[in-house]
Amino acid sequence: MMEQWEKISYIVQLIAACVLFMVHCRKRTKFVPRVLGCSGAFVLLSYWANSMVQQHGFSVWTVMYWAVFLVACVFFMYLCLDMELLQAAYCAVCACAMQHVAFDVNEIYLGLGGISRLVQVLLYIIVYFLFYRLFAKKIHERGEIRVSLESMFPMVTIIIIVWILSVLENSGLNGFQAEAGSRIFYRVIDGLCCYYVLWVQANQKEKLILKQELDGINTAWMLQKEQYVIKQEIIDNINRKCHDLKHQLQALRQMTNEEEKEAYFNEMEHDIMIYDTAVNTGNKALDVILMDKGLFCKNHDIQWTCMADGSCLSFMRIEDIYAIFGNALDNAITAVMAIRERDKRVVGLKMIMQNNILVIQVQNYYETTLHFEQGLPVTTKGNRKEHGYGMKSIRYIAEKYGGTITVNGQNQVFTLQILIPLEKG
Repeated sequence: MMEQWEKISYIVQLIAACVLFMVHCRKRTKFVPRVLGCSGAFVLLSYWANSMVQQHGFSVWTVMYWAVFLVACVFFMYLCLDMELLQAAYCAVCACAMQHVAFDVNEIYLGLGGISRLVQVLLYIIVYFLFYRLFAKKIHERGEIRVSLESMFPMVTIIIIVWILSVLENSGLNGFQAEAGSRIFYRVIDGLCCYYVLWVQANQKEKLILKQELDGINTAWMLQKEQYVIKQEIIDNINRKCHDLKHQLQALRQMTNEEEKEAYFNEMEHDIMIYDTAVNTGNKALDVILMDKGLFCKNHDIQWTCMADGSCLSFMRIEDIYAIFGNALDNAITAVMAIRERDKRVVGLKMIMQNNILVIQVQNYYETTLHFEQGLPVTTKGNRKEHGYGMKSIRYIAEKYGGTITVNGQNQVFTLQILIPLEKG
C-alpha cells in the first residue's frame, strides 16, 4: 500500500497546494468538476510516470517527470480559474514553491531521525496552513493578480534552480551525495529560497495596494479640480448671459418680432437649464461624471434623466465608480447619438437601494441589431479587438464587489442593470 502511495504522494501534495492558491481567485464555471477531473487525471499520470522512472532509474525520464508536472500545474490553474495563462503560471509557480518548502521541512525531520508518519502529515498541514495565511491569501487579496514577464522572470529562475538542485540531490549520482548534516543544511537553504520567492511576491502585492491607494488619493484631488473647472464653466456661462441680459432687456421690451423674441427666450432657457447639470449626489467622483455627461447631452440634443444617491457608493474605489458609470453612460450616449428621432434620444440613469442591494440601471433607445456573446452585447464598432471592453469592465467590477449585471434589449430599449449586495451595518 505504501509503495502505491509513494507513486502519487507528490502530485497529491501539489494538487493541494494549487487548490489553496485557487481559493481567492475568480473561478470558471463548473469549478468543482474541473478540479476533480484534473486531479484524477494527474493522479493516474503520476502513477504511470513513477512506474517509468523506477524502471529507468535516474535518466531523462526523471527530469521529464518533474518538468511535466510543473507544466501540468500551469494548465490545471488555467483550466479551473478565470484568468490568463501568464497569471495561471504565476499561481502555479507559487503553489510549487509552497509544496517544496513543505517537502524540505519533511526532509529535515527525516534527516534528524524522525520516523512517524503522523508527524510528517502534521508538518505538511502546518506548513500549508502558515503559507496559505502568509502568502496564498495575500497575493489574491483586494483585486485581480497583475503579472508581467519582467516580474515573473526572477521568480521562475529561482524556482527552476532550486528544482534542478533538488532533482540532482535526490538522484544518488556521484558528486551530489552528501552526509546527513550537509543534506539538512541544504534543505534549510532550499526551503529558504522558496520562502524568499513567496515573500517577495506578497511584499510586491502590498506595495501595489499602497500605490493604488496613493493613486486613488491623487485621482480624488484631480476630480475635485475637474469638478471645480466644470462648475466654474457653468457659472461663467450663466454670468455672461446675465450680463448680456442686463444690456438687452430694454431692446427685448421693444422687440416686436415674436419669432425673434421666442428664439431669444429659448436660447436663454437652454443656457439656464445647463445649470441643472451641476449635481451634488454625495459622491464627488459620481458628480463629475454626471456633470460631464449631462453637459454633453444638453449640447447634443439628448434628453437626460438622472435619479442617483451617490452616498451609497462610499464602499467603491474612485476608479471603479468612473469605470462603471463612465462606460455605461458612454455606451448609452453613443447608441442614442445614432437616432434621428428626437423623442427617442433619451438616456436615463437610476440608482436606488432595495433590501440592502444597490441597484444601478441605465436605459436608452437604440436602432441597431444587437448580438450577444456570453450574456454581453457585442460591440457595433468596426474593430472588435480594440473595442467592446466597456461591458466586460463593468461586469468585472460588479463581480469584484460580489454583484451581477444583466442586459437586455426589448422594444428597442436597451437596459443595463447592476446589482451589488451591501453588507448590513
